[in-house]
Amino acid sequence: MTNKYICIVDAFSTGAELAPQFKAYGYKVIHVQSSENIISDLLNTFNSEDFDQTFVFRNDLNDLIKQIENINISHIIAGTETGVFLSDLLSEKLKLPGNNPDTSILRRNKYEMHEALKAHGIAHAKQGYFYNLEDAVSWANTQNIWPVVAKPLDSAGSDSVSFCFNTEELITACNLILNNKNKLGFDNKGVLIQECLDGQQYFVNAVTIDGQHVITEIWKDKRNQGICDIEELLPYDGEAQAEIIKYVREVLTCLGIEQGPSHTELMFTKRGPVLIECAARMMGTILESAVIASIGDSHVTTTVERYVEPEKFMKRLKNGYKLNKNLFCITLVSKESGIVTENHVMEKLKELNSFYEVFHTPKVGERIFETVDLFTNPGIIYLLHSDREQIQRDYEKIRRLEKQGEFFRVKSTV
Repeated sequence: MTNKYICIVDAFSTGAELAPQFKAYGYKVIHVQSSENIISDLLNTFNSEDFDQTFVFRNDLNDLIKQIENINISHIIAGTETGVFLSDLLSEKLKLPGNNPDTSILRRNKYEMHEALKAHGIAHAKQGYFYNLEDAVSWANTQNIWPVVAKPLDSAGSDSVSFCFNTEELITACNLILNNKNKLGFDNKGVLIQECLDGQQYFVNAVTIDGQHVITEIWKDKRNQGICDIEELLPYDGEAQAEIIKYVREVLTCLGIEQGPSHTELMFTKRGPVLIECAARMMGTILESAVIASIGDSHVTTTVERYVEPEKFMKRLKNGYKLNKNLFCITLVSKESGIVTENHVMEKLKELNSFYEVFHTPKVGERIFETVDLFTNPGIIYLLHSDREQIQRDYEKIRRLEKQGEFFRVKSTV
């Protein structure tokens, strides 16, 4: 047992998995909530019993510092997106290893991160950020690069992301975003318009120590009209992977990620990898045990190792991960909204040879929503098998069952 503490800022979503693993290494763990007004979707993932002490930031940094400065904290980590700014500030104030708060905006603001890449000659998306509808439409018409993508500046989970093929669709998208709150609870003061990158999308997870980036997972992401369809965990080695790894490391360095986990989304275009967005935290909505079953580690276990066993972690810089079993993450899609009267998901999935786990499905009596983004899907399924073709067959059966309405019976509330 050590007398050192780990501080996690906003241990929500995947960040909720960190505290038990640090405790397994003998560390004590404290929690700092970055605001009094955290949205319920995040708060519902928080496990208070995992923490020795908890604190809430009430917009007085000096007061928070006084509360925690005498605790023997060795590292401060952002558990999820909302904790990035505060974790950077606290690390600097307490003179702990962290990311420079002067560049935090590059890691939270989707516009600023692309501007940073542009300034350093790294592949980026053409873009504009606008505070009103008229300027957004004028820019898009002047650029004439339809379709364009409209999105909030600092949300997550494909929240309010729209692919716009003409002025009318862009107006609708801007009205959805401007002056409304996003899914992280922040006000959308403007709208980000970017060129629509054409190609194959990928997710790349990494963990950084002193500016050196370890790639922990590379996922191939297949989408249908902007909604996640299949996320496939790829082997570390490969021609495309090598180019992706090189690019992601350049991006992480450019955005000032010196310490800790990151999650990068990119499009592999005709001109090579181009950033969609990057976050200085772990990948959200991921079943850690499934990833461990596939490659022996996860974004969480590797993040913990970076802080508690840095010498062991450094060895990962020379060797990539090994794909032991194929892993697909399937997002269910609902075409209707209402109240669930029957849920047959588990009984249907148990018949599949590659079925590993399903979560986030609505129970009988709960609401189901038409799927428009990550927040409105009615379930996430993991398929794991040594035979990739078996997984592909099971995936195709899942989509057939879904199309036939075999998973849910829904009572409309319209």
